[in-house]
Amino acid sequence: MTFLIAGGGIAGLGAALALSRAGRECTVFEQAPAFEEVGAGLQLGPNGVKALRALGAWEAVEPFCFAPPAIHIRDGITGNTLSRLALGPGFAARFGAPYRVIHRGDLLKALLSVAANAPNIALKTGRTVSGFSGSSLQFANGSAEPFTALIGADGIRSTIRQSLLADGPPRFAGQVICRALVPRMQMAGLEPDVTLWLCPGGHVVHYPVSGGKAMNMVAAFDGGWTSESWSQDATRDELMAAFPQACVDLRYILGIPENWRKWAGAARKAAPKWGAGNVTLMGDAAHPMLPYLAQGAVMALEDAATLGACIARQTQTDKALRQYEALRQPRTARVAAASGGLARIYHASGLMKFTRDALLRRTPNRLMLSRLDRLYVWNLRHD
Repeated sequence: MTFLIAGGGIAGLGAALALSRAGRECTVFEQAPAFEEVGAGLQLGPNGVKALRALGAWEAVEPFCFAPPAIHIRDGITGNTLSRLALGPGFAARFGAPYRVIHRGDLLKALLSVAANAPNIALKTGRTVSGFSGSSLQFANGSAEPFTALIGADGIRSTIRQSLLADGPPRFAGQVICRALVPRMQMAGLEPDVTLWLCPGGHVVHYPVSGGKAMNMVAAFDGGWTSESWSQDATRDELMAAFPQACVDLRYILGIPENWRKWAGAARKAAPKWGAGNVTLMGDAAHPMLPYLAQGAVMALEDAATLGACIARQTQTDKALRQYEALRQPRTARVAAASGGLARIYHASGLMKFTRDALLRRTPNRLMLSRLDRLYVWNLRHD
């Protein structure tokens, strides 16, 4: 039985690895001329590491990772520490895996290397999917491929989703997200923590990637700018204007990158269903989420691991896909809702900011860890 996978990003390659380990043949179709990941860094919480282990990819991914000492939350106006959570051996022991950060391109490269060496995975580029009809995957050039089963892993503007649900485009969330990547030597004095700066109307995150050789920076702020592009230029002046109350240290950090790229934050409501027959969705095609919990890619990896386990256990493909969806829909809906809600908390001002900061300062680490249990204590389920 051959599975076709629309989309060759993290979700699509994760699905291929999962199906391969379940003993199924699959073909991945990527519209770009090469498999590549747009963006900069991402955070792999313990649940992401466990998902990579389940996919047989962690050994390939781990050398590209960086181990941050802590998550450090700071007031963007005063520069003061609000909270600092250590990510050392105790953290890894509690959640069953470590916390790591990585460049998106490095993660995709590692997944691709494992997939390329699997005898039952075919990888095809330059094939733009336009949808499906019946048991035929259709392409923009007018060609088609018959399928026995189809996985739509083609992102937030998924054509497979539109063929299934016809629920229109995603909605813009009222936030502008900017990213930059700079050599770490330019930021030699910056701590290696995952550092989160909270400001009225926006926040900034930075952490090392590429094995510690580069610093990934993300700045998100409230705004009405909308564009479907993932990579438009943003100027230093634009960043500075978005954070007018930033303290000296934060303004210095924002001024370091010569080039920023921006996109308009977008999301969708949780879909009532992800599939029908031998077709299903995965990753951003199924449950796009704003990046504030750093769980978008990780949820896609969890999806893939769960799908593979269901396929391996259940001989009837349609039943396996419905089982996968039933397992994944509640969790991904909760995580997406929580991630979207963080924008209001991170960007708070006035009394809400005062209350948030007080709670962060007074919450002991043991309580902070217990609140993370629901997110990071994840184990593969398939029944």
